[in-house]
Order: sequence, then structure tokens, then C-alpha cells
Amino acid sequence: MTLYNPQAYTEHEVDFENAKLILKYMVDKGHDIGESSALELYAALEMAYKGEIKKAVVIIADGIEKYKKNFEMIGKSDVPMRVSLEDAAAVAGDYDNIIWVHTQYTPKDEGIEIIAKSLGVDKSKITIPKASTINNLLSTQQVPEELSKELEGSKGKSLLVCMAGNTSLMTAQVLASKGIVAQSLNGGITNLPEGRGKNPGEYIQAARE
Repeated sequence: MTLYNPQAYTEHEVDFENAKLILKYMVDKGHDIGESSALELYAALEMAYKGEIKKAVVIIADGIEKYKKNFEMIGKSDVPMRVSLEDAAAVAGDYDNIIWVHTQYTPKDEGIEIIAKSLGVDKSKITIPKASTINNLLSTQQVPEELSKELEGSKGKSLLVCMAGNTSLMTAQVLASKGIVAQSLNGGITNLPEGRGKNPGEYIQAARE
């Protein structure tokens, strides 16, 4: 421990948010490093940039294996939780599903048509879980099995639509806490151009289950 100088080593604190892109870059290049190693590399680069060091030896203490779940979310975490109609329509093909989420109301066929036309997708891309399923998710903060199936897909992202954008946002927040990427459509179905000027009763009905 004769080489240990606490004044030199304890002053460097690094937020992992700043280091996670190094982790992604190195692992994508085939280097087996973990989160603590990425932090070390970031700290060394920061010190070199500031002129505090000219050379450094970074000990790679761990690999990516135990961090795989977190690693898979790096990059996805940059996806905004809220999305405008214009932005959602522009990338509609990037969503596995467009999912209606509400605890009290469900769209009629006319409502499904409004969502599909506004986003420029086929009606078959829109799924309607039971209102009780969404209520269960929000009350327990857990993802019901029947909804988990709707969220599965190769693209790794779903679009959530509700009445006015509130329920979909709360749902997206719960899903994010479970590592599931979903976006909430701003304004919901009542803000879609295809439905403006219409009475919501024309395209929405009370949920029966």
C-alpha cells in the first residue's frame, strides 16, 4: 500500500451516465469489459484531457456478462418516452405494435380506423388489451402476462395510445422500470386529426372487461 495516495485517487468521481457510451462502444468492438471498467476508462480519459496524467494503466476488473441486461438498454434509453404524432408516424414501421391502453374506455372500429389512418399503418398493427389488464398494470406496477405477449417483438419498441396521453405515459413509465421500451403518443386519440370535430362517443366506448 506504499504507492496508495488517497488524495490523488479519491478526488475522482464519475457518474456512470457519462461512462455508459464507452461501455457500449468497447463491447460493440468486441472487448469484454464491464461497467466498473468503463468507469475506469472514462476517468482516465477525463484526467488525460485535463492534463492531469500523460500515461495510465487501467485494470479491467470485470467483463460484460453480468451486465448484459443493462447493456441491452444502453442506446434504447435515449428513446423519448413521449412522442408527437408527426414523429411517431415517421417511424411507424419501427414499432412492433401500436397498443391501446386505458382503464375505462376502448376504441370502436371507427376509433381503430382513426388511429391507423393518423399513423399511416394497417389496422392489424393495432392491439387492444382488456381495460382490466391496464388497470392491473397501473395498480400493481407489474406487467401482466397477457400484455407481455403484446410487447414481444424483434424491433424492441411499442407505441402506446390512450384517450389524451396520460394513461399511456403512466403505462410507459411502468414498462420502462421493467426495461421495456415504449413510447406514449402525445394527446392520445382525441388529438388525432382524423378525429377532430367528432364527438368522442363516435369512436370510443366504455370498456366491458
